[in-house]
Amino acid sequence: MREDYLEVTAPVFNIQSYSIHDGPGVRVTVFVKGCPLRCLWCANPESNLAEPQLMVYSNKCTACGRCVPVCPQKAIRIGQKKDKYLSITDRSLCVNCGACISVCPADAREISGKEMTVAEVLKKVLADKLFLDASGGGMTVSGGECLMHPEFTACLLYAAQQEGLHTAVESCSFASREVIDAVFPYVNLGLLDIKHMDSEEHRRLTGVPNEQILDNIRHVYHDLKVPVIIRVPTIPGYNDSAENILATAEFAAKELGKDVAVHLLPYHRLGESKNESLGKDMNLGIEVPSDEHMQALKAIVEGCGLTAQVGG
Repeated sequence: MREDYLEVTAPVFNIQSYSIHDGPGVRVTVFVKGCPLRCLWCANPESNLAEPQLMVYSNKCTACGRCVPVCPQKAIRIGQKKDKYLSITDRSLCVNCGACISVCPADAREISGKEMTVAEVLKKVLADKLFLDASGGGMTVSGGECLMHPEFTACLLYAAQQEGLHTAVESCSFASREVIDAVFPYVNLGLLDIKHMDSEEHRRLTGVPNEQILDNIRHVYHDLKVPVIIRVPTIPGYNDSAENILATAEFAAKELGKDVAVHLLPYHRLGESKNESLGKDMNLGIEVPSDEHMQALKAIVEGCGLTAQVGG
């Protein structure tokens, strides 16, 4: 580990305390910006790009107009959208400078993403160490995709372990073997996604094939001896067929081991409002899966001799 590991930086867009869905116990989850995938249903679209981005929440905007004159790019105007007057930002002109944020009395504007050092992040994580220790929890690094910033992620995980914290990563596992080998020695638990078992369908849904992902999962579990949980974001009409869930469970059971759990994560609509705040449209018409459907998929996984659960 490099001597100045506490000074390594990455763009961080959220540090979430008291998380109970990102590994065992109560955890602090660190979200870094930047992702190599472009999942059609992405729940955190503000994490796709590594650079800071302006988010505008139309439901908060009162159309007061204070943001208009302070924008150096003249990218903001007051206009009508969906029968409501509000501030409209021309994204082709906006440079994400943040000048409009401090003058907004309704907190309808914010910049997502801030360059932070390992030391700065660790200080926030350790503020909750009492709760983390008492619950058997720890720190989880997520995203975006934490493997997009391998040096920062490795250094942060190392620093957390030095403080006696359990470490986990949430990852799509789409990275070079060199990156995997640099990060996972400091990981106590890998929460690893499989979006689809058919590689061409995986490419259509996420922009990349899945062979490298599956190879990396095998490597992490068998060669690096890191415990893993397979997580399947379950998206109705895209990857929630009985055939795909069965193929995923068979991969886990046959190519990893029956001690590997599978978590089925039902689709939610949080990404839709976030896309709107970024000036994008996300209208896939996806319905939230029913409890009955999720339980049926859970039974398929359990039929392969694996432990399964709905949710993280």
